[in-house]
Formats: sequence, C-alpha cells, structure tokens
Amino acid sequence: MKKVVGLLVAGCWSCFPVLVSSAQELTTNAQLFENLGLECLGDVPHAADSLALVPPSNLPYLTSALIQHWQQQGTELYSTDSLRTSKPYYSLSWEISRATITYTRAGRRTLSRSAELDLRYSFLGKDGEFLVHDSCQRAFSDRIPKGIVEQLESPAYPETQAELPPESWIRRYVEPVILAAATGLAAFLFFNLRSKRVDP
Repeated sequence: MKKVVGLLVAGCWSCFPVLVSSAQELTTNAQLFENLGLECLGDVPHAADSLALVPPSNLPYLTSALIQHWQQQGTELYSTDSLRTSKPYYSLSWEISRATITYTRAGRRTLSRSAELDLRYSFLGKDGEFLVHDSCQRAFSDRIPKGIVEQLESPAYPETQAELPPESWIRRYVEPVILAAATGLAAFLFFNLRSKRVDP
C-alpha cells in the first residue's frame, strides 16, 4: 500500500512543469533584435572615421547597441540634429519596417521562438553621394521554456511581446481531470491506510 501511495504522489508531481533553464541562460527578445540589427548594419560604415546618424524612433535599444559597437571601433559619431561643423562626414540612416516575435508550440513545456527583423538603410559618403542604399532581412529561432516567456519580454517595447499559442485540448481538458483524479485517489489511499493503523 505504501508503494502505491508513493507512486501516485510521484505521478501527481510529474504533472507540474519543472523548468531547469532560466532567463539568465537565454537571450531576451530585445537582445535578439540587437543581434540581428548588428548583423545588418554593424559593418556598413567600416571605412568611416566619422559618422552622422539618422536613427528611427522605434527600437531605441538597437540604436544604443549600434552606437556602442561603432564607438568601440573608434568611429566618431554625431547626430544630424546637433551637428555644427563644415567638416565633411559620412551619414547613415535606417528605418525598421518589421520587428516581430512569434511563439509556436514545440513540446509540452517548450516553445519555439522566432524573431524577424527587416530594415532599409542608406549610407552616404562625405560628398553626399549614395554609397549603399539597400534592405536587410534577418531571422533567428530557438527553443525556450514556456514558463519564462515574461522574463524575456520587455513591456515598454511592444515588438518584444507576442501571444502564446493556445493550449491543446488534451492539456486543457484531459490533464486537469487526470490530475484531480490522481490527487483524490492518493489522498483517499493515504487516509485509508492511516485509519487502518489507528483502528485496534
């Protein structure tokens, strides 16, 4: 009887998700967009010693990541709004046309996460000539534990958030019934065994 109760209790606990991964081990959704943006634009102004930036208003964290990247390369950066010099300079502008996160079911406690970033950019020489005028599309996908989605999203930036896929009918209806039945049976056997020990 003890073995039966033990197996039932163990079976009940197995119905609850146990996540061994944490958000600290995974890249946040904002960081995914940063990485994709660096792939698109990081090496565009590789020959520029000074660079005037015309960034978009959305995805400001991507702009910060690009600025840090170019500063580490020794490039002098300017904003066109604050530029007060007759010195010729290179110029880089870009627009984000698509930045999306999607989740699809990959397992009972796992999701497939996909990030897509589309942008257009223009790189002008010191004489104002178009050196590059192009678009860039990048995508990334991985698998994440379902229970830490909120830790990977940033409420301040809607593009980092996405709806979760709906629960399967088995998970929504059958599992709660099995869990409730197993819990009730385990409780019944436990108290039944206990009462037998108390009875003379």
